[in-house]
Amino acid sequence: MTDIALFLAALVLFALVLSLLIVAHEWGHFFVARRLGVRVERFSIGFGPILIRRVWSDTEFCVSLIPLGGYVKLAGENPRESRGAEWEFHGRPHWQKALIVLAGPVLNAVLAFVIFSGIFMAGRPALTSRVGGVLEGYPAQTAGIRAGDVIVSINGEPIEFWEELLWAIRSRPVYSLVVGFRRAGELHEVVMNPRSEMEDDRGGRSRRIGRIGIRPSEETLLIRYPFFRAVYLGAEKVVLLTGLILSSVWMMITGILPFRESFTGPIGIFFLTQQMAEQGWIPLLNFVALLSVSLFVLNLFPIPVLDGGHLVFIVIEALSGRRLSEKVKEKSAQVGFCLLMILILFVIYHDLERYEVLGKLRSFFSPS
Repeated sequence: MTDIALFLAALVLFALVLSLLIVAHEWGHFFVARRLGVRVERFSIGFGPILIRRVWSDTEFCVSLIPLGGYVKLAGENPRESRGAEWEFHGRPHWQKALIVLAGPVLNAVLAFVIFSGIFMAGRPALTSRVGGVLEGYPAQTAGIRAGDVIVSINGEPIEFWEELLWAIRSRPVYSLVVGFRRAGELHEVVMNPRSEMEDDRGGRSRRIGRIGIRPSEETLLIRYPFFRAVYLGAEKVVLLTGLILSSVWMMITGILPFRESFTGPIGIFFLTQQMAEQGWIPLLNFVALLSVSLFVLNLFPIPVLDGGHLVFIVIEALSGRRLSEKVKEKSAQVGFCLLMILILFVIYHDLERYEVLGKLRSFFSPS
């Protein structure tokens, strides 16, 4: 394929990935609103000029020009347009409003859960415990470990995959290891003392780990799990990623983690989608699920233009027993929108630098 064809294919894939995430999010709002009897006037994928328009069951379904978001327009969502009809959002109880708003982010979490569970059932590739290389001067070389050896046990614990091997070694920085390995079909055992080294984690905290000086090979196997185990692991991964994203945001706010390492924007997502697609369907789907978890978390931030901001307004009105003025909501939304735009522009600027976009564009369009 030519460079132009590859670029267009990557662009189409990027649009499909974003559309999947947007449809899941907006369908959550749409489904719960309809179940609670609230009429949905418009379901739009994208913003800007409408490209495709279809009306079905009182709802106008649209595909718009800019595929970087989407929205649902609920009947009576704007009090100025409310006519007091029973199918309008404006007059519904606070708990129903909260459910409708919350449904969008929750559907992103559900989508991630389904994808992760499917990956665990279909099989995720994992590096085996075959040694790809030995570092000079480290305990593994001294003990006689060679490239091609397969580590089968550490202190009697069976080892099959590289991540198990890493954990077994790194978690024992000051203990002797009895390493069982297979070479040319024969089993051997050696005793070695890991080299104790300091390593900084994502939070900037130092911890002591063990290293024996080996590198993985490129040999992989598929790890498949039965249905119920895969479902459990899928839910566990969504929970763990949610906690990781929240902790990363907190570290960014407190200055532990640089901002430019915490976020990526549309440009970064485009390049990462392309990279994951080149690695295969499983890495691509895993990346889509990761994006979906990110949308779940970030949409719940208490910023007025996001779902989290709408939830804050609903909670304030429920606790105070009176409606906030539309002027307050509009001003808050304007401030929130400006802050969000500044954040997006800042992220795009760093993505342009990180992925050297301008240089790539110049080389792409310059005559050969």
